[in-house]
Amino acid sequence: MKPIYLLLAASFLTACASEPVTEPKPKPKPETSQQQPAADEPTAAEQAEQEIKRQLEKLSTAEKVDQLLYIGIGGTKLSDADRRLLNSHAMGGVLLLGGNITSDAQLKTLTAAIRGAQDDEALAFLGFDEEGGRVSRVPDQALHLPASLTLGQKDDPALMQETGQALGAISRFYGFNMDFAPVLDVNSNPANPIIGDRALSAEPDDVARLGVPLMEGIKSEDVVPVVKHFPGHGDTTVDSHVGLPTVTKTKAQLEQLELVPFKAAIDAGAEMVMVAHILFPALDANNPSSLSEPVMQQLLRDELKFDGVIVTDDLVMGAITKQYGLAQAARLSLERGADMAMFSQAGAYADVHAAIMASIKDKTLSRSDLDAKVTRVLRLKQTYDLADTKPNATREQLTEQVKTITDALN
Repeated sequence: MKPIYLLLAASFLTACASEPVTEPKPKPKPETSQQQPAADEPTAAEQAEQEIKRQLEKLSTAEKVDQLLYIGIGGTKLSDADRRLLNSHAMGGVLLLGGNITSDAQLKTLTAAIRGAQDDEALAFLGFDEEGGRVSRVPDQALHLPASLTLGQKDDPALMQETGQALGAISRFYGFNMDFAPVLDVNSNPANPIIGDRALSAEPDDVARLGVPLMEGIKSEDVVPVVKHFPGHGDTTVDSHVGLPTVTKTKAQLEQLELVPFKAAIDAGAEMVMVAHILFPALDANNPSSLSEPVMQQLLRDELKFDGVIVTDDLVMGAITKQYGLAQAARLSLERGADMAMFSQAGAYADVHAAIMASIKDKTLSRSDLDAKVTRVLRLKQTYDLADTKPNATREQLTEQVKTITDALN
C-alpha cells in the first residue's frame, strides 16, 4: 500500500522591523519537506496494519481457522469438490506434491484452476518443494537446478543469490507464489537418510553464509521463501516420512550447529519457517518439534525473536501419524505455537477444521492467539503479489538461467 502524503506549505519567521539592531534576529524555521506527511497522517506501515486489522475484523471465527490451514488436493486436476472448497473457504494455503504433477501443461493448468477457484480478495499461498537436485517438482528437466550440496561446494554467495532468483522465477512460471526452500539443515551426519545433498554444507557457518542469499534470491522474484526444517534435520538417522527421529544433543550443542543457519536467516529477515517432526529431548522430552511449545514458542519466538509465520511440515508423515490422528495433530500444532497446519491428505479439511473450532470453544486455543496467528498470515500475504500480476520469464530465459548456473560449477 502506498503512503498518502500531504503537501505542506513552508512558512518563515521574519524579524520585526522595529527591533533594535542590537537584538539578535530569530533564525527562520527550516523549510518543511514537501514529501513529509503531516503528523496526523499514518505512515505506509501503519496503513498496512490498519488494512490487516480491517480484514481481520471482517472474518468470522470459522474463516479465521481457514486462514491457518495449508491443505493438499488429490489428483492432477482440480476436482469439483476441491473447486467448491476453494470457492467457499478462504484457505491459508494449497500444497502440491509430486503426485499432483505430470507435465508442464498439466501443472500450469492446475495452478491456474486453483487460483481461478478463489476469491481475488482472499487468495491462498500456493506452494511446492522446489529445491533443485533430487527434490524438484518441475516437469521440464531443462529447468532442474543442481543439488544444494553441489552448489555449496562452489562457495559463492553471489551464485546462491542467482540460484535463488532462478528458483523463484521457475516457481512463478508454473503459477506458484511460495517455495518450500531453502533447506538450512546442516549435513553433519553422513548416515542421514533424508537430508544429505539437500543441504548446502556440513559446516553451519557455510550453510548460514550461503543459505541467506539463496533465500533472498527467491524473495526477489516475489515468491515467499520458506526456510526449513527447524530446528534442524541434518543429524538424524530416521526419515521423518517414515518414523519419528530423535536428536539427543544438548541445547548448547544445537546452538553451536543446527540453529546457526536459522538464526542468520531470521536476523536477515526470514518471513516463514517450517518446523520439522523431530524429537529433541533437550528442548521437549515428550513432543516432536512441530507439536512443541518449547520449540516453537520459547525457542523460535522468544529466544530467536522470529515474528513471521510458523508452518508445520506435512502432518501426513509417519513421524506424526504413527502416534497422532491428523485432526488431533493439527489442533495441537496450532495450540502450541504454529501459525499454519499443513496436511497433504485430500478430503481432510472438514475433520481438521472441526477439531480446531473445538479447540477455540474449549479455550485451549484462545481468541487472542487465534487473531495473532491470522494477523501474521495476512501480513505475509499482503507483502507478496499472490495474484501474480507481474510478467513471468519465458521458458527460454529460464533455461538459459539454469544453464548459466550449471556452467558456473565447471
